[in-house]
Amino acid sequence: MKKRLVTLLAGLLTVLSMGFGLAQFSDVPAGHWAKEAVEALAAKGIIVGFPDGTYRGNENLTRYQAALIIYRLLQQIEEELKAKGTSPTMEAMSSEDLEALKNAVQELAAELAALGVRVSALEDSAATKEDIARLEAMIAELKAQPAPEPGMDQAALQDLADRVEAASIAADTALAQAQQLAEQLDALAQDVEGVKGDLAALQTQVEANAQAIQALNELAVLLNQDVLSLQDRVTALEKGLADLQGVDFEQFASKEDVAAVQEFAAALRSDLVGLSEKVSKLEGQVAELSKVQYSIKGSLSATYGTATNTGINFDIDRFFPGNQVSSGSGQQDYGAGPPYRNRVAQRRGDFDQTFTGGSATLTFGVKVAQPGTSGVNVSEASASLSVDAFGSGSINTTNAYLTDASVKGNVDGQAFSVVYSSSTSSFSFNDYLFANDKDSYPATTRQGMVATFSGTKFPLSPEVTVVAGVANNEGAAATPPAPAVLQGGYFGIRTAFKPVEGFSLALNYAENYGNRSALGVDASLALGPVKLSGLFDTSKTWPTGGLQNFFDSTLADWAYYVKGDLSLGPLSLSANYRAIDPAYENGVAGMSSNYHYFYFGVGGNGSAPFAADNRGFGVDAKLSLGLLGGLEVRGYYDDSTNYAGAPATEQVAWGVGATLKLFSGFALNPFYNQLTVGGVVQPGSTGLGAYGNYNFYFYNIQDSRYSTGFGVKLIHDAKAQDALIPGLSLVLGYQRFDNGSGNYPYEDLLAYASYQGKLAFLSLQPYVRYHSFTDASASAGTYDYTTLKYGVKVATDPLGIPLKPSLEGVYAARSTDITRGSTNDAQETYWRAGLTLNEFLVPGASVKVGYASYRGQNVVDPAGSFLTRGYGDFSLSATTDRLFTYPGEVQFPWNLTTGAGTGSGGVDGIYVEAKYYGFTVAYLDAILLDGAGTLQSYGRAFKVTYSVNF
Repeated sequence: MKKRLVTLLAGLLTVLSMGFGLAQFSDVPAGHWAKEAVEALAAKGIIVGFPDGTYRGNENLTRYQAALIIYRLLQQIEEELKAKGTSPTMEAMSSEDLEALKNAVQELAAELAALGVRVSALEDSAATKEDIARLEAMIAELKAQPAPEPGMDQAALQDLADRVEAASIAADTALAQAQQLAEQLDALAQDVEGVKGDLAALQTQVEANAQAIQALNELAVLLNQDVLSLQDRVTALEKGLADLQGVDFEQFASKEDVAAVQEFAAALRSDLVGLSEKVSKLEGQVAELSKVQYSIKGSLSATYGTATNTGINFDIDRFFPGNQVSSGSGQQDYGAGPPYRNRVAQRRGDFDQTFTGGSATLTFGVKVAQPGTSGVNVSEASASLSVDAFGSGSINTTNAYLTDASVKGNVDGQAFSVVYSSSTSSFSFNDYLFANDKDSYPATTRQGMVATFSGTKFPLSPEVTVVAGVANNEGAAATPPAPAVLQGGYFGIRTAFKPVEGFSLALNYAENYGNRSALGVDASLALGPVKLSGLFDTSKTWPTGGLQNFFDSTLADWAYYVKGDLSLGPLSLSANYRAIDPAYENGVAGMSSNYHYFYFGVGGNGSAPFAADNRGFGVDAKLSLGLLGGLEVRGYYDDSTNYAGAPATEQVAWGVGATLKLFSGFALNPFYNQLTVGGVVQPGSTGLGAYGNYNFYFYNIQDSRYSTGFGVKLIHDAKAQDALIPGLSLVLGYQRFDNGSGNYPYEDLLAYASYQGKLAFLSLQPYVRYHSFTDASASAGTYDYTTLKYGVKVATDPLGIPLKPSLEGVYAARSTDITRGSTNDAQETYWRAGLTLNEFLVPGASVKVGYASYRGQNVVDPAGSFLTRGYGDFSLSATTDRLFTYPGEVQFPWNLTTGAGTGSGGVDGIYVEAKYYGFTVAYLDAILLDGAGTLQSYGRAFKVTYSVNF
């Protein structure tokens, strides 16, 4: 029983998807793998064929067909069981028979489910009875018509007509788009003409032009796509017509109809060609408009406010960094003598100010995307206007002026530029001649133009720079006046040649009418690892006399040097010889405002490589080796005198130093130096030049150069990739200096650490410093002292609660215990607390409030009174002994820089600031106290500012 049942079910599953048939089917080929099974089932009557004698084995099996097969199978099984006398019930089957039947039925169910999905899809797409009725009617109508000849039928003609109609509609749409596009182009042209109107219309039109050009570009892309599509369709249409040549269309349409279709197709082709030409022309016009880009930007600002005090003017920048009422850095505002020197903000008073004023700026710009390369071509141009809308005091007439203008382009492909500035014209010929590119204050106002031209097509490819203008030496009114750098009309021309690769030569001429004239030449040469550079400048006051006077060092002021650099793998070597006349101090002989007397801290030298009043030579070497984490060995030798070569001024300095990288960001820095001045050993150099700003020793200089002594430092680099503690800077130093006795009696001990890092939402910046100096020989003018300094800054990120507040706190203190040379021990204490509401009521609005307090005892006030000013802000620095003022080391550790101080006093203040985008309100209230706590001055400042950029 089991075997019979399983066999029947297996045969059924084999042919379920093969359709119906007779015992012999015409479409079941001989040798087919299922032929025997099909014929066996057909012979038993389980499956039957179609009326045409076919089996159709590749067609899908419907549910009805499956039901019929199963029904016939079950009937046959029942008949066979009855013939054997067995009851046709499930109980009559053994457990094995039941399990086999169960498995067979499951396989059958899975197959039927898959077939059901396919049948459902067919049913969804099946035609309705109405569809079948319409189809039958159409078939009857077609049968009544004459039989068509091969190659053409009514459906093909109808498809042809439909395609022609679609092409016609697309062409009409494209023509309409082209007409609309042309109208937009005409409107755009009118808009461009409107740019010449008033400024408000110009701004609106520039934006409209940009949008219109963008729209035109997008429409042109779409139109091109439509044209290409239409061309493809017409080509296909023409090919279809060609394929129909020789066919008798009269049975379907008249010859006139066919001719009309062909004529329409030809006309359509002509229209498309014309349309394509119009689109190409339109694209050219759009590209032409896109070549020139216009821009407008500007700003408006208005300020009202005052800062007053009841007694002595004093500084507030030390206590509230970045406040809105600061006077900023600038000209010294206290003391007798020449006041025209640059001072940091902490050294200038912040009261006795009037803030009231208003201004506006407007900048026009034009850029050409693809300028020509023949003749004169402008690639970009800009002009900036400024308006002083109003000022403090009486009503005045609005003052409008051109602040800056520039033009860039090419002449036959050779670049040129012309730049105008109303007050800070920037140019530099070489290190000592016409160096006026870093005077941004400005100490010398320069109203003028700078023109450049790169003659790449000329022999030797000259690069020409021409400058001209009028200058005003701002310190001329001081008593005594600041040295004149530029005053009145000036002119200069520089031509640089590059005859061969790696070599350049420049010739210079400069004059300040009625003041000075100068000639100069500078050159550079690169040959593999060797680089050479040098210059020669000669300057003479008016009247200059003949040209020969420039080449007489007794009549003219000379500056010249030669410098060579060599780089060979791990070895770097640099050597120089120089001679700089003292007239180049403060930039006078070179007419260079970069080195103006105003910039006292770097005056007379600035960025020039050698100081004025200097003649000598020097050698500097460095060797890098791969020992441990890396070893760098350094050495130098320098021998120089004043420009006249007086033996008593000869300074000879030499030394060696090294940096050995150890592990985890640590490095060791040992050093040894020797210095003599006039043949006498000195502990440290006071430097060359009028202000001692070249070849001078200052505390913590690398390897303690230009001193006599030795020492070692252990350093941890906070930024090293393998730092033991990232963010931690650590220095432990010990050094000794010789005062000429040979005993090295000056002993200096230094240890400091600082850290910057984050702890969750907290930013931490703690530090501590210990510094001790002792002179065992107790020399006059030196001090023995110990300084302990420490501080911390803690700030939070904006907190995720209403108003998004953030907090800040600062505390710093230093104590200097002077054990020899004075009994005036110095102390400074400072603290500040602040709260900022980063989202006050509305997004973009913020309010900050801060309170600060400072006390100092036995310290130095630059203005000589009650701690009214400081020398800078070092409250969070571990690299110096001071918080804000002296005593403390800067140049030499043995003299406390200014000696022991006697000034005492303090400042307390509160500061409030509110901002909402360009609107700012600031209020400051502060008091100045003397050492006894007595009020010396009360200061108050109020300032309202509104500014907008567009």
